[in-house]
Amino acid sequence: MDGETPGVVRWFDGAGWTEHTQPLAPAAGVPAPRPSDETGPGSAVHWLVPVGRSWQSVTAGYVGLFSLLVWPLGPVAIGLGVWALVRARHGGHGRGRAIFAIVAGVVATGAGLMWLDLSRQFANI
Repeated sequence: MDGETPGVVRWFDGAGWTEHTQPLAPAAGVPAPRPSDETGPGSAVHWLVPVGRSWQSVTAGYVGLFSLLVWPLGPVAIGLGVWALVRARHGGHGRGRAIFAIVAGVVATGAGLMWLDLSRQFANI
């Protein structure tokens, strides 16, 4: 580069700059700018609204949440969570919601079974 003409490479013959030029090649290792994704992980919408996830993962997440209040939904949340997790492994999104549904379903099912056991024990007293 001769420092005067931006975007071109000019040859130097040892005594001075020649008239021979070539367009400057793009710098290696510099990634091209990525297009803006308004629903990507950097966006608040991505974290608050179930955008870009499979319907299985969204459904599993909500059923898992409700199973914490209505424990018989626990096994349903586990099943939907596993289904959503399989879907996420094959190109879908929503793995976190699927895992949440499985964990919430296990907790709700365990709590429900403990409640049934305790109510049975108190009924026998």
